[in-house]
Amino acid sequence: MKKMKEDSATAMNVLASSEPKISKIMDGVYTAYLPIAGCVWFETGEGTVLVDTLISLPNAKLVAPRIKEEVKYIIYTHGHADHVGGTKAFLSENTKVIAGKYCPDRFDRYKFLKSYRNIGAAMQFGIPASAFGDGLDDYVYPTDTFEGDMEFKLGDWTFQCHTARAETDDAVWVYIPELKTACIGDLMIGSLFPNIGNPWKPTRFALDWAKELERIRDLNPEYIFCNGGGHIFKGSEGIDALTDNIDVIRSLHDQVVDLINDEVHITEMIHQVKVPEHLAKSPYLAQYYSRPEFFVYNVYRWYHGYYDHNPAHLIPRPEKEVLNEINNLIGDSQKILERSKELLTQGKAQLALEILDVLIQSEPENIDALKLRIDLVKNLAKHDKCLMSRNAYVYSMKQDKKNLRTLKKKARKK
Repeated sequence: MKKMKEDSATAMNVLASSEPKISKIMDGVYTAYLPIAGCVWFETGEGTVLVDTLISLPNAKLVAPRIKEEVKYIIYTHGHADHVGGTKAFLSENTKVIAGKYCPDRFDRYKFLKSYRNIGAAMQFGIPASAFGDGLDDYVYPTDTFEGDMEFKLGDWTFQCHTARAETDDAVWVYIPELKTACIGDLMIGSLFPNIGNPWKPTRFALDWAKELERIRDLNPEYIFCNGGGHIFKGSEGIDALTDNIDVIRSLHDQVVDLINDEVHITEMIHQVKVPEHLAKSPYLAQYYSRPEFFVYNVYRWYHGYYDHNPAHLIPRPEKEVLNEINNLIGDSQKILERSKELLTQGKAQLALEILDVLIQSEPENIDALKLRIDLVKNLAKHDKCLMSRNAYVYSMKQDKKNLRTLKKKARKK
């Protein structure tokens, strides 16, 4: 994932259309790389085993002709779109599609949550929600599911498949002992901080994730394919990457658990939990996709109910109603605007944004407030190197600019 200029406030787009880059890794083993996720295939002499299928049919159709042998097996490392979207391009009459037990349930959820998922994906990836279309028609349900461990042999190679609870509840990783090769999907996402927190997605399984990485490390693989097949670790580098991921997951997980037991509020917790000093500069934990604050929210949500022990929050009134009362008590929108501007000059853009929200929630058509929010969010975005948070800010800016244009047109008609 490319770094963004710190003075930029544009979205980071890893879904931009591009042609997959195909590489031969060793005899019979190939990868196709895309920025979001790749795939890897094994030509055994008796047919091909394909692990993951890229994000879309157009991408997959560029790769399928390069596979010399019939695809006998497709293995999903999990059911996220960037790993299963191109399956139809690789199918033959007898292709088996193997996935974890809960993959079909995942695809079913995608259907009834389609609208929410499209909006969330637009925020996360910096492209319009309309760009995702239906898309679900392209998903191919597995022909075979399993839970636990299973294996099959094709040619001289054995494919040992293992389910896991990690980024998803349907995660699968594959080990080929003859090649000392592990295909681990998104259990690691290249050299990036583990994706254990996503503001739009269900909770993920941090502790189980670490245990599964330990299980992989115990095999001492020579090759590790992650991001589908988009990133490859070889030799000791792979072991180092596994170790740093394991250590950071366990450390942050344990810090969150301790703070939960100490009844620390989540809004304080996200600022107290820290990556250990010896891992802060790890080349395998770059925070360009997810970040520790999202990790903390995820683990907190896994172990902790919604109630934060403040009776005001047990069965709360609608947020807009409460903030409208506060705004009326202040009695002067200019005070809120001026204080928010002061906080921005003090380098406290996040605090300014939360103060300004009192005014915006109660006066959603206040043009001055919307203009200021754009400035505040732009300030946050341009200093943010993390794709998910940065893109959320940019999406908000675009929506506010759109609303401002509508309000100005409305004012001119009066």
